[in-house]
Amino acid sequence: MFAARALSFDPNGVGLLLSATLERLPPRGPVIEPTESDGALVRRARGGDRWAEEALYRRHVRPVTRLVLRLLARREEAEDVVQDAFVVALRDLPSLRDEDAFGGWLLRIAVHQVHRRFRKRRVLRLLGLDRGVDDVTLASQADGAASPEQRTLLRELDAFLGTLPPRVRIAWVLRHVEGHELKDVARVAGCSLATAKRILVRADEALSRHLNDERREAADA
Repeated sequence: MFAARALSFDPNGVGLLLSATLERLPPRGPVIEPTESDGALVRRARGGDRWAEEALYRRHVRPVTRLVLRLLARREEAEDVVQDAFVVALRDLPSLRDEDAFGGWLLRIAVHQVHRRFRKRRVLRLLGLDRGVDDVTLASQADGAASPEQRTLLRELDAFLGTLPPRVRIAWVLRHVEGHELKDVARVAGCSLATAKRILVRADEALSRHLNDERREAADA
């Protein structure tokens, strides 16, 4: 799927190596009126309908949680961020212009919260107070059928992601782990399509160099 010297990613490339489910994701619960659109639920929620709020939460909590877990790689932090994202989204529903775009809007809010969490980590590291441990790495999510070589690759990807600036890591995970289209990466990451493309090209080039360096070090050992 990947080559160390010339990367050519399937949009769902890394995702294909990962388990279809993440342990301890919040239960989605029963499907609630599947014929009722997000837009209809948003309009009801704006009117104070708590059931509609719960329906929106149940419909979207798993994809939001999966994305946040894969961005932050820390379960406890991710749980806080997901809750914060839903609180902000439900509070700010009146500002949502396109009710049917709730899902993408919610992801953008979640990514904004992730940025805030990364900034907090940076401050804590500077103070020597960051005690967090990455407990939801890509390697820990490997599909049961993944080969030893594929598991090694996931560990190398984890090491690489840890070196990236937050906005680059976010765009890369959205594209190559979550499998979003480029236009959706740009929308959720809050940048232009051209910027998203540029970020991803540079990140892929950096990853190619990283993997080549890993291979050379292994060969010299």
